[in-house]
Amino acid sequence: MATIVHIHGHSNVKTKESSRFLARYHKLIDELEGVYFGLISMTILIGSAIGGISLMYAFENDAPIWQAIIGIFLSLTNNIIAILQLHTKWVLDIFILNAIVNGILIAVNAF
Repeated sequence: MATIVHIHGHSNVKTKESSRFLARYHKLIDELEGVYFGLISMTILIGSAIGGISLMYAFENDAPIWQAIIGIFLSLTNNIIAILQLHTKWVLDIFILNAIVNGILIAVNAF
């Protein structure tokens, strides 16, 4: 059973491209560990600014309340993860998720 699942799970994945991407991602994580406290301060600053802009556009355009809640939730999660000083991977992953989702909310409400 495990062999069938393993074969099925990798049937559509290009392993060379994904392994290169993961290698670069892990290299980036290793480089960011050297400037961990700078990373924390920048994620708090940029994540809060993006979340605030997203909230501003949501309120300006009378968007549904769930858009504001998602933006606030991700911004606060980004800040909490950074303040708790969790692993670099967690800080970077949540920051990227925060930036993408709030960026989408900004684009949806700004245009």
